[in-house]
Amino acid sequence: MIDSSRPATPPTPQPTLAYTALALLLGAVALITLALSLTHDLGTPAFFSLIGAELLLVAAMGALFGTVQVRSTAAAAPEDAAARRLRDEATLDALEPLRGGEQR
Repeated sequence: MIDSSRPATPPTPQPTLAYTALALLLGAVALITLALSLTHDLGTPAFFSLIGAELLLVAAMGALFGTVQVRSTAAAAPEDAAARRLRDEATLDALEPLRGGEQR
């Protein structure tokens, strides 16, 4: 068995608050869309204000989703390339006897 020299990394915490906010914003957009589709006697100012509110909510969802993606990408950033190269070389050296005597 080959023991990994890689240090154990703790699991990255998921931004649950951001995901909860995304779900709530999605629900708000769905409710506004439902209200727009069910009302027939809605005046022009109310119609445009609902459309504007929906567009603002969609923009907020996009900004929040972008923030979540940036945080998760930064949390999963690769380790130092030099340390990774050294670890890979050590692993290959440990696997060298397993080649079965093949010569290249």
